[in-house]
Amino acid sequence: MKNIILGINDSHDASAAIVIDGQLIAAVSEERFQRIKSMGGFPKNAIEECLKLANVTKSDIDYVVLGSNHVSVDNLYNIVPTLSIADLYRLEEQYWQPTLYQGKKIRLKDVFPAYKPKGKLYYPITSVPFGFDRDLDAKTVEKVDKLRKKFTAEYFHLPEERVVSIDHHTAHAYYAYWAHPNRRVKKDILVMTADAGGDGAYESVNIFRDGKFDCIYKGHTCLVATTYSYITLLLGMRPNEHEYKIMGLAPYAKPHEKKGPYDIFKESLSVDGLRFKSNPAVKDHFKYFADRLKVYRFDGIAGGLQDFAENLITTWVRNAVKKTGIGDIALSGGLFLNIKINKAIMEMPEVKSLFVPPGLGDESLAIGACYAMIDSLGQKETKTITPLKSAYLGSATDKEEIDELLAHPIIKSRYKVKKNATPDDVARVLAKGEICAIFQGAMEFGPRALGHRSIIADPSKPESVKKINEAIKMRDFWMPFTPSVLAERLKDYVIRPKEITDNYMTVSFNTTALGRKHLIAAIHPYDLSARPQRVEKTIAPEYHAIIKAFEKLTGIGAVLNTSLNIHGKPIVRKPIEIADEILSNADVELDNIYVEGILLSRLKKSKA
Repeated sequence: MKNIILGINDSHDASAAIVIDGQLIAAVSEERFQRIKSMGGFPKNAIEECLKLANVTKSDIDYVVLGSNHVSVDNLYNIVPTLSIADLYRLEEQYWQPTLYQGKKIRLKDVFPAYKPKGKLYYPITSVPFGFDRDLDAKTVEKVDKLRKKFTAEYFHLPEERVVSIDHHTAHAYYAYWAHPNRRVKKDILVMTADAGGDGAYESVNIFRDGKFDCIYKGHTCLVATTYSYITLLLGMRPNEHEYKIMGLAPYAKPHEKKGPYDIFKESLSVDGLRFKSNPAVKDHFKYFADRLKVYRFDGIAGGLQDFAENLITTWVRNAVKKTGIGDIALSGGLFLNIKINKAIMEMPEVKSLFVPPGLGDESLAIGACYAMIDSLGQKETKTITPLKSAYLGSATDKEEIDELLAHPIIKSRYKVKKNATPDDVARVLAKGEICAIFQGAMEFGPRALGHRSIIADPSKPESVKKINEAIKMRDFWMPFTPSVLAERLKDYVIRPKEITDNYMTVSFNTTALGRKHLIAAIHPYDLSARPQRVEKTIAPEYHAIIKAFEKLTGIGAVLNTSLNIHGKPIVRKPIEIADEILSNADVELDNIYVEGILLSRLKKSKA
């Protein structure tokens, strides 16, 4: 009899995952269906997709596991993707500052009386007051938790005792450990988690010894991820979405420009052993930083914050390694989307190996919850859990969806169609300096496109960057692209100081001289670092074949890779979204589109 467990993250970045007899079959984010970045709430569409991919029905499910014991009410109301930058400033000025500094009791609905969440919310949340948990009494908070379980049980036609919740950071830790490709040959692994908070905690330190879980520390004072969100807003960008832009901007800062901001950040937070210490003088971090940073340049602020984060977190990791004696590290939680922090950890002499899994933000709680549930069933069941094989955990396309794209007026009027196209055909257009969208195979899980929903180009041509930024992605000028590199050529391009899993673009590396030549358009233009994807033939054969064909033409064993989406939208899920969301924009000029063996090439005289 099969053991079938379905995991759910119903906070922001809602997702679902399904594990059958220890094997992760599918994992999908709700945002891909509702086309709203970071979409939160009950992930009905993602759940249905997981059931479809696993070829099971609701009645086949043994347990449903929620990836947090509690989800804050504002996340159930989908506040993260709904509020604009102007709204978030209004929230700070009209809610947080009067609440924290003047002791006033402000209702969120008075600040946003006409609030209407983006997207379709499936939970019956109208029975819950619109607000933050701090504004609710204990009985109402308990009501929210009961609502989640009751609704989920009814949806799956399960008794409520088979709907289980798992602690937020425990789910993060279980994901990092059980997904680890080498956990079977390593006796002990130290798993560290950090994010902007869940179930009352912001960070944890955990040991897995032969698969047995031991949380040795959990705290609520690692405010690094939260600080990143505040600074993102202070610099005029969307928190919970654009923090990576601060990281990308940081290398441009001169030492004298970032020293002042660095000192301000350092005064706000420190670490002692495994415990972080927040400055008690800081009541409202947003106002605290806004008042003190207003005299500094934007790049100095970004650089100071990145230096502060790297120094603080590496100190924390060093303390954990010293306390436990374990140098094999795995990371999880949204803070570790910061690839430069991960690079700094990788380079620590105390660290023997590092694993940073894909999609390690809250979307991965659905997977970690499944693994934690299996562990609760007994050691016999955990032996069935297989390490993560790839991030290709979503749906593929079919002939009907491809025909829908081919019939679209934009495609019919602007593109010529070549059927039975090959990787050689794609390589030839890349070698000519053209851009090509790639749509093939199963969709990636997490925020990184890994050659199945990507836009690719010649990584040796700097003009590729300008062309993609101005004609397709509308990205910020300072943001770097990334390289997808043949596994057999990776050593030629980046310096890997120790055992690192680099299939998922979750760690940054220094580049070699040849890497700086062949990959100049796909590395950071200032510090010349790269966030590569190792492309293995056994894992991504179609993508590997394209890059291999490009290598035969150019001698370059890599391509520039960025996600197949327009700025502000999730990565595309269906071929038709290429036309509806990307090509429908009058400013977009996309040279080629390769969809499952069909190459669409833009007619030269047509206008976007």
